[in-house]
Amino acid sequence: MTMNIKYRALKAFLLAVETGSFTHAAERLGVTQPSFTALIKDLEAILGLKLFERTTRSISLTSAGEEFALRVERPVADLEEAYHSMSDLSALRRGGAVLGALPSAALSLLPETLGRLRRRNPAVRVRIVEAHNDDLISMVRTNQIEFAVATLARQAPQFSFTPLVADCFTVVAPPDHPIARHDTITWRDLQPLDLIFLSRGSSARAVFERAFGREEGPPGLRYDVTNMATAVLLVREGLGIALLPRLALDALSVGDLFSRPIAEPTAHRLIGIVHRRDRHVSPAAQAVHDELGVVAREIAARFGWSAPDGVA
Repeated sequence: MTMNIKYRALKAFLLAVETGSFTHAAERLGVTQPSFTALIKDLEAILGLKLFERTTRSISLTSAGEEFALRVERPVADLEEAYHSMSDLSALRRGGAVLGALPSAALSLLPETLGRLRRRNPAVRVRIVEAHNDDLISMVRTNQIEFAVATLARQAPQFSFTPLVADCFTVVAPPDHPIARHDTITWRDLQPLDLIFLSRGSSARAVFERAFGREEGPPGLRYDVTNMATAVLLVREGLGIALLPRLALDALSVGDLFSRPIAEPTAHRLIGIVHRRDRHVSPAAQAVHDELGVVAREIAARFGWSAPDGVA
């Protein structure tokens, strides 16, 4: 038998049991007494049982009403608890997300994004996993993270990509280095120089290897480091020139060093949000997603960078 018992009727019944009065229960439910009485009558009609004995001054439960009250009180409370819990998630009064980001994006985009989110929604917790691009894409694919701030070199039907910022790779060198006299810098200009590279597995290293056509890197490779801050410190010591993402330079405080983008199409990349098309992100992740777009536009405007295609 199909039942069509609605929450409002069950709540009316339990309020009547609690208050011992249709009048007081109707006030608690926020309806008129005739409407309240209709709710109880509809519930009794669906059950085929009389739940209350009524007089002009009082109400009392029938034996069926007593049993029904015992059986529905806990399920209704569980339903209300579930509703309030989901409401808190939706309104960002609680909840969390696990996201991934390239180190350059973690340095530049995420601090301001998460700071704003924390000030508005202090109960929301966000965990950030920093990793190389290929690892991030794998983590999105296997549901280890909800989305990644990364690059998507090739279109893949299982992924959605929302552009955030157009980035490029930049030469960072001591101000008195000979490369600083170049108005434009190409990959060929770098071949004879001592170079400080990010480690293999990073998107930056992959671009470099494709540009030079050799997995071992260019002939001038001298230092292979994991951390961008380490690369900057080696530059300050005059040990070579580094090739770093433009997006990270402000956070790395390289203002006293020479920096210039590489004038090659292959030195450019598009950073955005990668997530699985078949998965809905949590409210917390969606809030980060939306704020990232705002922060990315502000950073691009601050430095006079052009907006990527698809971003107003």
